[in-house]
Parts: sequence; structure tokens; C-alpha cells
Amino acid sequence: MSISNAGLPLIVGAIVLAMTPRVVQDCAAQDKPPEPIRLVSNIDVRDFGAEQLRIGDLNGDGAPDFLFAQSVYGTREITCLTATTFSGEILWQYGKPNADNGRIYSDLPVQVYDWDNDGRNEVMFVRQAKYAEVDDPKSWVRERARRYEGDAAMIVLEGATGKEKSRFAIPAPADDCFIFADLTGRGRREDLVVKDRYWNMWGVSHEGKVLWSYSGSVGHFPAYGDFDNDGRDEVFVGFALIDHDGKVLFQKDPRGAHQDAAYAVRLNDGSWRLLFGNGGIHCLMPDGKELWHHTLAEAQHVVAGRFRNDSEVQFMVLDRGHPRPGGDRHPATLYLYDLAGRELWRKVQPEGSWAAAIVPLDWSGGESSMRLLAYNRGPGNPDAIYDGDGNIVDTLTIQHTPGRTDEDKKVGYYCLRADVWGDGREEVIYFGGRAACVWTNARPLALPTLYNSTLYPGM
Repeated sequence: MSISNAGLPLIVGAIVLAMTPRVVQDCAAQDKPPEPIRLVSNIDVRDFGAEQLRIGDLNGDGAPDFLFAQSVYGTREITCLTATTFSGEILWQYGKPNADNGRIYSDLPVQVYDWDNDGRNEVMFVRQAKYAEVDDPKSWVRERARRYEGDAAMIVLEGATGKEKSRFAIPAPADDCFIFADLTGRGRREDLVVKDRYWNMWGVSHEGKVLWSYSGSVGHFPAYGDFDNDGRDEVFVGFALIDHDGKVLFQKDPRGAHQDAAYAVRLNDGSWRLLFGNGGIHCLMPDGKELWHHTLAEAQHVVAGRFRNDSEVQFMVLDRGHPRPGGDRHPATLYLYDLAGRELWRKVQPEGSWAAAIVPLDWSGGESSMRLLAYNRGPGNPDAIYDGDGNIVDTLTIQHTPGRTDEDKKVGYYCLRADVWGDGREEVIYFGGRAACVWTNARPLALPTLYNSTLYPGM
């Protein structure tokens, strides 16, 4: 999960897609100018809608496809996978869809990846071991078991058909999210890092061999990268950095907390910065030295990017605030910090934005500055795309399939970004249990001026 551009930092933690560009309609031939933003796909998710979506070419035509993943709420038990094209045509389903399983309690252990390096993507997901004795029988959340029966299994499906290709055992508790990493020096990320909800993590080779285990506060989702330039990845979980072989490079006392967001960014000079949010936002060096931190109510999201041109990288942080009854009320607030941790600006979000989230976005293309989408900004408020100065440049909302009831529209939603339209800019992709749609920036793409043109190639 890395993006590398000349003159820009290497950012780990983003989505990478390789796809054949689509032809974008020529707006100049239309009678009137296009709207600034355009709805280019609105999928009828029927009973397979889900608050979990993965993106990748599944049918081999070079264009991006969507994978919706349903689960039993309060668990990470995947019950149905539905593959569709960008326009919503169903390619296949694995399991039985159920509109009641569209909600999620947490991230799910499912990914799209060319696991066997044959040029075609597979779908991989974790099938849980049997929870023979749950940790807390009275709780509606099933996070771990006191006793398991058997192992969990990593299931590998053919991307084009959904048919099972292979499977291998992984540790029974490892049914939370997982990442691909190069732990064995293959030169490609063909190994796995798997984890349970908050307490343990394992390195697993491509063949399914458990290479190492780590116990500690592992947080929601790790960041990773080859921080020591040895050709193998390290894994960062906020309070600790784990080497490719499981050696703990540094570890700090979490004091009962966990990492809500982790991000790793490589600067132009080759050095790295490791960021994570818990109660506040922290910036570390790979040796564990803390360069700066800010105490916040709940730094739930942290992203790095070049949002403005006056420095090579900035850090966008969303503090969810504390709207809980009976306590201090701090509104959700969006912050932008520079490399040294200086606050550049802050934007208080509308009332009711406690569930807000942020996504970095190459919305304009042809420019060096990224944008940022803040969504779930409270009831009745549109989602907002911010520029590096803190200005809102566009607003948009999720579009439900026609015929959905008002109750359907109260169901939550999430957002991803990717260039699924193929115009060199990233689109906003909404998805939820009752809706899925794609918005694109319809403004003409700014390109450098062509000069010294000639009809003679090679001149």
C-alpha cells in the first residue's frame, strides 16, 4: 500500500490500483457545461449492500470491480461476498446475501490481491475458528474466545468466479484485519501479517508458516514499510515497531490504550516518520524517539500528504471529540499540522459529527496539492472536500438507490477513494448497507502547456 511520485513523499497506508484507463466522455460537445461534480455510478445494492468494500480488477478486463463484504454485526464473521462491476453488474456471490448483515462493527479480514503473482487477482478472507467459549457471554460484541476449536483459515478465491482455489490454517484468534508484507525478502509483498482484535499479531509466510508472534497493544490496523532499507518490511502498531523477523525494535507502555490510526511516510531525504493517534497525535522516528505530540480528545484518523505547496508533507488529523452524555463536550475538529508538528489550521465540524472520518483525495489532478474529504459530518450536513488552506472546495452526499425508504437512508456509510473512472484523478466512492455510488470531478483536467511541438517523432 504505497504511492510513489517524483518529488513527492512515499506514503504508506493508501490504496494502490493498477488498471486500464477508461475513456471519459468529451464534455466540449455538450450543449451546456458539465456540473462541477458528476455521479458516474449508482449501484442498486439490493440485499448485498455492505459497509465494507474492496476495489480491484476481478474479471480480468483491466477495469476496477467492487467487492462487497457482509458480516454478522458485532463480530468479524464474513457471511457473504458479492463481486460487481463498476456499474453494478453482479459477477458472482460467495455465501448468501442478507440485508441485515450490511452493517459492520469493525474492519473485516478480506482483501483483493494477486496472491499467486499470475497476473490475475484473487479474493482472500479469513474464516473464523469456532468460538467454543466466548470471552464475555453477556456482551453483544464477540471479539475473542477463551477457548477456540480448530484453527482459523485463510480462504483464497478465484477473482473471476469466486470459486475456492486454496486455503491454509492461521492461528485461531487471528480473525481481525490482515495486511500483505514482505517479511522474507521476496522482493514482493507475498507474506501476511494477521492479528486478533487488540492483543496479538503474527507474521505468516506465503506458504502459511507462522514466522513469529507479538503480544501487546496492536491497535486497529498497522502501518508498514522497509524502514531500515534491508529489503524486508517492518510493522508499526503505534506503541511498538516490529522487525520482519518478529524482533521488537521499540515498545512503549500503552497504559491500557490502543492505536486508532497508524501512518508511515517517507520523506524526500529518505528518512521516515511514524504517526499514530490514540488520545492524541504522535510523531515518531523509526528508533522510537518521539519528535512531537498533541493532546487531543480522540485522534481517530491520521493521514499524511502534500495538501499545500509550502512544504513537502503535512499531516491531517481528525479529532472525533467527546459528545458523550454526562461528560465534557468537545466538537469533532479537523487539524492540519506541518512536519515539525506546528498547527497550520483547524476546522470545527458541524454538531453531531462524532462519527466523522477523513480520506485523502487527488481530486484535481495535474497539481501537487491533494484534497481531503471529511464525511459523516453530522445529520443533514453534506460531506466536504477541503483544500490545503482549509477552504471547502466541493460538497457531496451519498446517493441512495431510488425507492429506498427514509429508514434505509438512516443506515451508516463509509467512503474510499480511487481512480475508478480513469481520468487521472481519484473519485469518491460511497458504500453502505443500502447504497453505493461514485462521484467524479467533472471539471476539465489541468495539464501542462505543450510547446516546441512537431509532427516529426524523435525531434
